[in-house]
Amino acid sequence: MEEVKTPEAGQQPQIRIYVAGKQHIHFVEEILNTIEESSKARGTGIARRSPDYVAQKMIEGKAIIALCGSDFAGLCYIESWSNKQYIVNSGLIVNHKYRGLGLATRIK
Repeated sequence: MEEVKTPEAGQQPQIRIYVAGKQHIHFVEEILNTIEESSKARGTGIARRSPDYVAQKMIEGKAIIALCGSDFAGLCYIESWSNKQYIVNSGLIVNHKYRGLGLATRIK
């Protein structure tokens, strides 16, 4: 992956938001590691998901991914139940390098 340079004062990095697909599956391990690191840093428990589960969300078009160039910046996926009567966003994570930029709101 390319190195992400810190933006100059007052500038935000160029982050793009996509509906995740098969082409993003190579980010799954990094996503799961980011979730685990965040959970440890905050001292909170987080529901663990398997790599296959997150990849399937991407394949189904049920995940949103944020990228800064080729660098993973954030992710969220949706869960549904009761024959899709209820839907909730889940698995929201923002890479620590991109926190404080309002990215979680953009992803949601």
